[in-house]
Amino acid sequence: MFRAPFYSLKGVVASESTLASSIGVEVLKLGGNAVDASVATSLALSVTLPHLGGLGGDFFALIKDPEGKVTFVNGSGYAPSRMSIERLKSLGLNEIPLEGPLSVVVPGMVDGLRIMWRRFGVIEWNKLVGLVINMIKDGFPASPSLATALNSLRETLIRDEGSRKTYFRTTRFYSQGGVIRFDGMLKALEAIRDDPRSFYEGDVAVKISSYVRAAGGVLDYEDMRGFQAELGEPIKLQLDDLLVYEMPPNTQGVTTLQALKLLKAVSVGSPTSLKRVSVYLRLFETLYRLRDMHVGDPRFMKVDVSELLKDDFISKGVSMDINLREDGDTTYFTVIDESGSIVSGIQSLFYPFGSKITEPTYDITLNCRASSFNLIPDHPNSLAPMKRPLHTLSAMIIFSKDREMALGLSGGHFRPQLHAEIFENVFKYMMNPQEAIEHPRFVWHPGTNVVELEEGFEAGEVSRCALRRVKYPSRLGVAAAAEITAKKVKAAYVDIRGDGLALGLT
Repeated sequence: MFRAPFYSLKGVVASESTLASSIGVEVLKLGGNAVDASVATSLALSVTLPHLGGLGGDFFALIKDPEGKVTFVNGSGYAPSRMSIERLKSLGLNEIPLEGPLSVVVPGMVDGLRIMWRRFGVIEWNKLVGLVINMIKDGFPASPSLATALNSLRETLIRDEGSRKTYFRTTRFYSQGGVIRFDGMLKALEAIRDDPRSFYEGDVAVKISSYVRAAGGVLDYEDMRGFQAELGEPIKLQLDDLLVYEMPPNTQGVTTLQALKLLKAVSVGSPTSLKRVSVYLRLFETLYRLRDMHVGDPRFMKVDVSELLKDDFISKGVSMDINLREDGDTTYFTVIDESGSIVSGIQSLFYPFGSKITEPTYDITLNCRASSFNLIPDHPNSLAPMKRPLHTLSAMIIFSKDREMALGLSGGHFRPQLHAEIFENVFKYMMNPQEAIEHPRFVWHPGTNVVELEEGFEAGEVSRCALRRVKYPSRLGVAAAAEITAKKVKAAYVDIRGDGLALGLT
């Protein structure tokens, strides 16, 4: 193992940012619970990793309270009220652009944090946000991930005036460890500190909607003002003595549960065997077709989750031509507090820097999540006003007789595959969670015959596959996990593939 887990009798935080993990631990030290620490961790991630999960993106979480009940937080935004298939067709478009002003949906993250805190938090909201402000007010060192993303996407970002002013006003090149300061983000956090709804009802909302419209989009102030995140029930699957919780539609969490159900009875040999690759490929070819046929905003789905998890329904997967974009960029974190509460949280702009559109007063880069819609009339995931798209984000909480574990990762459309791989590493191959996260991975690119696999898998070929072997460690997702063991020890784990840190109370 390359990274050391953090073990604590009190509480732990695992995230993709050293600063975000440290502020989460600081909140736990102040007597905050896992939700309080998650609010601060999430907001710190939005500033220190703005290319992955900034304020202009979405947020989901599973929360296990001290009594064992699991709650789902849906902080994903919907399409603007003037966004429709007809409008896109009138512009001569056959699909929604992957970037630009028409790719933006209402950012759901801030209200997702607000409703989560309102239900479960114990420390004052303004104190939590104030801690984040104090941490970044003098700037912060750029992580390798952020510096690399800014340098590699510079030519794309500077095409948008707001992105150019936010990220390249004073420099043309970023080095890891160099100090960055986003004054606009500070102003946004100050407004959110005083009233989180100001993001949707105050000057932040006015500026965001105005900037998107000026750039050629259709996001209105009323779209922002009317948005509310939601609390709901997770979906779950019993596998012998394991109870697996995932996120319901509009996320792809049901695809993870389908995979775990099918893999339970399958023998795939060693964890680095090509038989494992071949079996996963056959399963996911069917499961992704089912996802793309049936999953979207649950208000528009014709088949419910209980039906999707039936064996005979899974076996009926048939082809359907959906234009699937791959990859994506996200950041996952998890927190466990002394009472045993767990948060499994994930946030994203979808692709690095999302739409590449940044509102320059508040330095808020907006998501490109509308690009997940299709333009097929009467489809569960077809574009419609005030509709949420099929979301690649999801995360897990797993109960067994001797542990409770939160697990998640970045990975976009690959996420159900990688969730299944790491889950099986822990619960089928009995790896330590740190070993399971660091273990070589493989991913199938949906809609193709391409399989990428890291160094460490056995030599050979797989029928019908074009194997693309990549150096270990690659960027095939960045995972994290945390758990409560049978001895009531809290443990946190982060991935060698990312820049994160596992920390906790001593």
